[in-house]
Amino acid sequence: MQSRRSLLALCFAVASVSVLRIDTAEAKQAGWLEVMGSATALNASDRDAARRRAMADALLSAALAGGAQVQGHSVMSNARMTSDLLIVRPVGRVLAHRILSEDFDGQIWRVTIAAQVGQPQAGSCSDRRRLVVTAYPPQVAVSPHAPAWADQLGRQVAATLLQSASRNAVVAELTLADRLPRHDPSRDATDYISLTRGTARVVPGGHGLHLDLDLRSEGRHLVLTLRMRLDGSAQERMEESHEARVRMAGPSVFGRAAPLLEADKQSLSLTLSRGVQPAFEAFLMRAACRPPLAVLTLAQGKLVVPLGRANGLGRSSLAFTADSDASTEMLEVVALSERSATLAPLDPARAATAFNGRPVRFLDVAERLP
Repeated sequence: MQSRRSLLALCFAVASVSVLRIDTAEAKQAGWLEVMGSATALNASDRDAARRRAMADALLSAALAGGAQVQGHSVMSNARMTSDLLIVRPVGRVLAHRILSEDFDGQIWRVTIAAQVGQPQAGSCSDRRRLVVTAYPPQVAVSPHAPAWADQLGRQVAATLLQSASRNAVVAELTLADRLPRHDPSRDATDYISLTRGTARVVPGGHGLHLDLDLRSEGRHLVLTLRMRLDGSAQERMEESHEARVRMAGPSVFGRAAPLLEADKQSLSLTLSRGVQPAFEAFLMRAACRPPLAVLTLAQGKLVVPLGRANGLGRSSLAFTADSDASTEMLEVVALSERSATLAPLDPARAATAFNGRPVRFLDVAERLP
């Protein structure tokens, strides 16, 4: 019961974001703010651990204050997560912090810190997290009133975008799948194509890239709408769309449409590609800048996630649970490799088994907790 009170006190502190002082203008550009974190010591031997929890509480509160939006619930349908598991979007990075005061009244630690928080700027986090992407075949839809050659044009644009992704600095690996993934993963074990050619599933810690291109005519223009979607292996989803248009040649002096030469098609394809490629590359950058999300797995008594240095994690990273019931508990990284990390609860009274199967988000801080 006492442990439950500690957890509730921690949840309340996180939900309320206990900011003591903040300069809004500076906070937008890595400004300093003061926050207080608190945690309850379960007993005398838990005193030092409770101080660390109070510090972690203050750091998370600082990150939330740096421009975050908190969602308390996720949407479930038929026991399946249908909405993004994010409870924080985005999380400001704690660039630096220092302790201003500490107080322990025999039961509760209250730690006040000054923290420098900044939101990742475009291009600033390309070396923080790299994406492992499985790209599925682009889907091209052409309206009945669009020219007959628009389908080929759309596929050329899609190919250009995938080439761009393969060269993008935030993409560590790009695998081109030859088919869309099955809605029922359990069928992969008995499916002939999956057994002979491999599955089209996203690897743990990776993302599936879906590109949908719709082409339609609007007067003398050909309009391309690009819908981009990244699905994470932990059921996270990020979607954006962008539109580009190009002017088509008018009718000939005889009132008929002039035949479109191959060189003209290439020119139109290049124009449309230039219209959507910057948006596509910015989409990948924003995905790389988002705090990593993973599901904890209990393996041989240790909590493991399929994320590591390649995904932007460091030994200073803190994990916090992102359950649909809005409970918030924190864990620290105790072992790290390129593609995996081992975590441990900051609260020593919490057994590792209590975290098995729970989703977690990661917060990056400038240094290890004192």
